[in-house]
Amino acid sequence: MTNEVLDINEAVRAYIAQIEGLRAEIGKLDATIATLRQSLATLKGLKTLGEGKTVLVPVGSIAQVEMKVEKMDKVVVSVGQNISAELDYEEALKYIEDEIKKLLAFRLVLEQAIAELYAKIEDLIAETQQTSEENVEEEENEEKSE
Repeated sequence: MTNEVLDINEAVRAYIAQIEGLRAEIGKLDATIATLRQSLATLKGLKTLGEGKTVLVPVGSIAQVEMKVEKMDKVVVSVGQNISAELDYEEALKYIEDEIKKLLAFRLVLEQAIAELYAKIEDLIAETQQTSEENVEEEENEEKSE
């Protein structure tokens, strides 16, 4: 019985470690989604401002430079590791929105995996309780028969 309980405890710890890993991945996805949403909002804000307006553009973490908004017809978008593509404004918005949708779908898959791991933990706990109850009954029956 002791080995069985140890095995169950080890399995529960393994499931919890997997859940923590999945939660960390969800945190990274959330940060990326927030960044993409911020990019969308910025692009839309610049478009709304219109041509000729002056904006401050960050250069590093401590400096900003003044620039004038020119045509917003084209947007350079990162499409892979160190690869960028020039897209029409509307195409760029759609590309970013599609990326957000993909990440949200992947996030949902990770959340479902977490739910499945929690279900496995609950099953193991129920199994442990059932085994404990059976062992108590066996011990009581042995004591009665003596």
